[in-house]
Amino acid sequence: MSERHVPRAGPPRSRHAAGPFATLGLSEGVLRAVEQLGFTEMSPIQAAAIPLIVAGHDVVGRSQTGSGKTVAFCIPAIERVDVRLAATQVLILAPTRELATQITDEVGKLAAFTRGLRSVAVYGGAAYGRQFAELKRGAHVVVGTPGRLTDHLARGTLDLTAVRMLVLDEADRMLDMGFREDIERILAAAPAGRQTVFFSATISPAVETLVRGCSRDARTVAIEPPATTGPPPVEQVYHDVRHPAKFPALVRLIEFHDVRSGLIFCNTQRMVEELAEALTARGCSAERLHGGMAQAQRTRVMDGFKRAAFRLLVATDVAARGIDVDDLELVVNYDLPFDAEDYVHRIGRTGRPAGPAGR
Repeated sequence: MSERHVPRAGPPRSRHAAGPFATLGLSEGVLRAVEQLGFTEMSPIQAAAIPLIVAGHDVVGRSQTGSGKTVAFCIPAIERVDVRLAATQVLILAPTRELATQITDEVGKLAAFTRGLRSVAVYGGAAYGRQFAELKRGAHVVVGTPGRLTDHLARGTLDLTAVRMLVLDEADRMLDMGFREDIERILAAAPAGRQTVFFSATISPAVETLVRGCSRDARTVAIEPPATTGPPPVEQVYHDVRHPAKFPALVRLIEFHDVRSGLIFCNTQRMVEELAEALTARGCSAERLHGGMAQAQRTRVMDGFKRAAFRLLVATDVAARGIDVDDLELVVNYDLPFDAEDYVHRIGRTGRPAGPAGR
């Protein structure tokens, strides 16, 4: 079992600064939104990728979790939209419902002063009604999970003939989750002359094969983690305990650190349920989040966690890449993940810098 504890004083906002957004020649509406959000300096992935994407190049972006990848493709996506055309012009694929919702929220914030731009999140587990209505109106930016997007294609409710830009966010994760056939079906339905952008924490051989098959002279942008000097902003601790002692050890950790906001990962839905119940029985303010829950319930839980309505969230990896919560103090791997990449994405939920580099 490992934990990642964040001291209350985090890293400075400009730590990974790479120049102001005003130097990119963006539209007035986007620049106003960037200013309103308090973004001043770009992160390295944003400075490297945004000019290439705005210029129309296919791009493969690799950067660590929390480095600002979402803003790096959302800004060019908004710039590509012609609001006078009531049709889907940008399609963004994401592996999970939570990440799709998070990206859609980011598009909404960055398009706050882009008059007439409409976006919608499309994912499984949610009612079709609103999705049908927004797609019929011609949502300019559609963000969705591969399964629900292919469903809409089959129903004839999603028209990709006007798509100018197609983004695959967390491409490695989508392939790991078995979405390859869905992704290929979506790519085949989009115009051959579209711009294709890939973002991923790792560029695996499977991702490379996908890039070669559906992009044109893609430019690769790879941002390595910066070398650190001085003490790290987070602390990772490993506790070796026998299985029967795991729960008492977890309770002691929570009490010792006086955790106000913590995330605990388990490998199975059943373990999430059992652990959340055990913590609640001990008087801890805890909720659960996993893929077996209805979407409305998952949304309610995430909203409550962001509002600090309860202290601890027990979750499976379904939440690992979609959680964006300020002031998260503790992450516990109650069950160790099966591969190193999942570990990185779990603990990457905390210790993230504020501002655009953390999105």
